[in-house]
Amino acid sequence: MRRLLAFSMLVLSTAGLLAGPTSALRDESVEWLLGKATTAPTTQEAEAPAVSPFAERENPESRPGTITLSNNERIRGRLATTREKPVRIWVVAEKEYRDIPFNLIKSMQAKVLWERDEKEWHFKESGSDIKEYSGKTYPARELEYTVRLVNGQSITGGIVAPIYVSEKERTFTFVLNKRQKGEVGRTLKDLTYVKMVEME
Repeated sequence: MRRLLAFSMLVLSTAGLLAGPTSALRDESVEWLLGKATTAPTTQEAEAPAVSPFAERENPESRPGTITLSNNERIRGRLATTREKPVRIWVVAEKEYRDIPFNLIKSMQAKVLWERDEKEWHFKESGSDIKEYSGKTYPARELEYTVRLVNGQSITGGIVAPIYVSEKERTFTFVLNKRQKGEVGRTLKDLTYVKMVEME
């Protein structure tokens, strides 16, 4: 606002409108500019922000269901994935991706293809291409999921997709992974995964 006022006064001054007897014109111009202000003066208290009409609402694509983790913990609530995104499955036998709408999925069950403690390796020295074993390990596994559809069909393959679970006032985020890698020093037991997703 101050910049607008300064600019307007500069224009008026350049046109010779602020000289001597035209001070009344100057006051009228200033009053006119102040009357056209589009922002509240900074001395006024800010009003409480209005509630946005785009505020987060319950995902209309969510469905009631249950997630079972590899440690047998079960969480029941409203299940969803990324809005307006299908669950993409890499079908090895067909060597192609299949996109399945979330609302067509009845269940997803994990199968462990392999899991083991991997050795941690690091470079022997900075700038060296020689690696040595650190003496530590980290857990790793590979999974595939069998997806059963509401029409009875099933598709098996690798999935990388988030699953959100809203339980009362809490929301959990899980990721269906094709491959998992845990932190150094952890065990396979610590590296939990989604074992089953069941829709009601």
